Amino acid sequence: MSEINQASQSQCVFHRQGERIFPTVLSRGPWSPDAQHGGAPAGLIAGLAEEALAAEGYQLARLTLELPRPVPVAALSATVEAEPGRAVRRVRVTLRHDDKPVASGLAVMVRAAPISEGALSGEAALPPPAACLEPVRIPGMAEEESFHYTAMASKVAGGSTREPGPAAAWLRLTVPLVEDMETTPLMRAAAASDFGNGLSWALPLDRYLFANTDLTLYMQRPPTSEWVGVDSRTWIEPSGIGHTRSVLHDESGPLGFAQQNLLVRERRA
Repeated sequence: MSEINQASQSQCVFHRQGERIFPTVLSRGPWSPDAQHGGAPAGLIAGLAEEALAAEGYQLARLTLELPRPVPVAALSATVEAEPGRAVRRVRVTLRHDDKPVASGLAVMVRAAPISEGALSGEAALPPPAACLEPVRIPGMAEEESFHYTAMASKVAGGSTREPGPAAAWLRLTVPLVEDMETTPLMRAAAASDFGNGLSWALPLDRYLFANTDLTLYMQRPPTSEWVGVDSRTWIEPSGIGHTRSVLHDESGPLGFAQQNLLVRERRA
């Protein structure tokens, strides 16, 4: 039995042994059975960055994820480097396969300091998960064991994911992201934030690829519910460059934003 098949038996997205990371079939994305969904490494990198400063009272303000090549469903190594600082610290996380970087993240961590007043975001709240019943289904996307279909439960919260245009959905991890590691609110938010360009698609999946080359997540606060809302809009230019912007929510209201740059290509006949 292969490493991947052995790992999948425990019903988690990743196993971890020190710096070694072993993805399961639940990390798979929609573009290839051999490549991970972007939400899987996003959640993993967020968790590793958070873990590096866990005892020091910092929370994430921004996470920028670079995806120079598809992240394979294969054994990875992870390195974590925390830079010094007082009010603001940066943590760099790199995932490698066969000694080549396949994903890297820069987390900007801020030490919280309460102030006497705050300002509301002005974003409209989504209908609560209990009021949403339809699961996310995207034409041309296979309903198979994967991160987006199996590891993540979904409920459409606005628009339609069955036709092009803006759309919103509630998303909730159904399995631990990393075995024997608490799946924190930040990890849930990061994992969900990569779904924007799938929810709000602009071109048909059977004719085009529109994978994101990066992901930037801005967090006002960690989510307080297991369900994370993603309210997304996608723009695609004739040049083959696209962009998706998403407002992130929990059941208390808006909590941050996510942006993705899209590489758009026509599928070969």
